[in-house]
Formats: sequence, structure tokens, C-alpha cells
Amino acid sequence: MNGLGTLQKQLAEALRSESLPPLPLLRGDGVADATSRLAVYHHGYRIRLADALRTEFPGLALLADRPFEGLLHEYVAAHPSTHFNIRWHGEGLAAFLAGDPAWRDRPALAEMAQLDWAISTAFDAADHAILRAEELAHVSPDTWATLRLHPLPHARLLRVTHNVDAFRRAADRGGARPRVRQLRQPRHLLVWRPSLEVHYRAVSRSELPVLQAALDGATFATLCERLAERHGARSALPRMAELLGQWLGEGLVGSFDMS
Repeated sequence: MNGLGTLQKQLAEALRSESLPPLPLLRGDGVADATSRLAVYHHGYRIRLADALRTEFPGLALLADRPFEGLLHEYVAAHPSTHFNIRWHGEGLAAFLAGDPAWRDRPALAEMAQLDWAISTAFDAADHAILRAEELAHVSPDTWATLRLHPLPHARLLRVTHNVDAFRRAADRGGARPRVRQLRQPRHLLVWRPSLEVHYRAVSRSELPVLQAALDGATFATLCERLAERHGARSALPRMAELLGQWLGEGLVGSFDMS
């Protein structure tokens, strides 16, 4: 590796390190010595990482409140960015909060980070066509059993035990900070982006196994079986038609095929 390449590699490693290592190839000038100059970039690099995280995690900022800044700097110190695009640095924040001794006793923080990240990645995901109801009108009745719906690739189901969606709504709308509340029963949130705006909502207990099966690529017959297990065979098909209409209306389904 040539001198410039060596210096670039050493500089990148120094910026990501917790302390400032000596860099023999770096020189000072009449304004500041080499260590002082490096310290400016070392500090600025962490500020920029924290700034990017603030943008990606507005719900977490509202939920964590005053400890949010310390939380960000702890994450930056423990998890230097390894991707050339700063946008992806927050990918591990939810796991960090769930496992770090300083934060794991507040599980709502990890859940909030998970929701914020799902919304952020859905917003940045590639655009996809949305399946319209009229496109299914030509499907032969005897082939519906083998039909597979394909929800949008970025759609995510998240399991939560706290009212984290209330904090994200408040952050999005500039509302007052809600109270953190542990739910009586865990619930699931669906995150997806049908057009320019990301949507998120709670999933009912009756919808959950069917939606999960659809996300896993199950056939239409299997989806009806999931409903029959809960509602009985007679009610399964009408309920499935209701859910299908809802999903199509929400712009959740991108395409379908026959297996």
C-alpha cells in the first residue's frame, strides 16, 4: 500500500477508535499540532454519527427523553460505523439497547428503536407496484387455492410489549410526550410503505397468524385454514375475503402468483 493509502487507512481507523492513536504520517502546522488536528476530526466524526441517529430515531428521542444524548454517544462509542453509508449505522441500535447492561432493563427503548428503524428502512426501500383488486378478478375460482399473495418486500411485523407506536405518532405529529405503558398482552405492529408515506398499525390477534402466513409465502388455501382454526370452517372464507379487501385497500400487497 502506498503512503497515501496507508495514511487513509490509519486515519479511518483512528476516527473509529475510542481513543486517539499516534499517527506518525500525520503532520501539524502553525495553527495546531497533529494530535489536536486529529482530535477535531475524531470529535466531529462522532457528532455526525449522532446527528444521523437523531434523524433516524425520532420516537426513541421522545421516549428516552433526557438520557437520549448519552444513549447515542454510548452506541457510537461501542459500535463504530462499518458501512460506507452513514445511513446504515443505526441498524444495530435496537440490539444494543436490548443487550447493554445500562439499557436492557428498559425494554421499551429497544422496541422503540426497532419500530423507528423499520419505518426508516421502509421509507428508503425501493418503490414497488401495488396489486389492485381488479387484477384478481380474472383469477379462475378453481385456482384460488394455490394463489400466493406477495406483500411488499419491506413490510415488517414487530412484536412489542409497550405502547411505542404512541410515541412514534406523537413524534410524527409534534404532540405531547405520552406515558410509557406496558401492554397487558404483547401485540404486533405492521410497518409498510404503499406510496410516499410509511404506514404502521396494530395487528389484531385474529389477523396475525394469517398475515404472518402471507408474509411467509403461504397459499390462499393455507390462509383460509389459519382462519378456520380460529373461527370455524364456515366463517373462514368470508373473513379471508374481508382481510384481502383490507390488505388491497391499504396497498400492502405487491403481486401474486400461482404455485
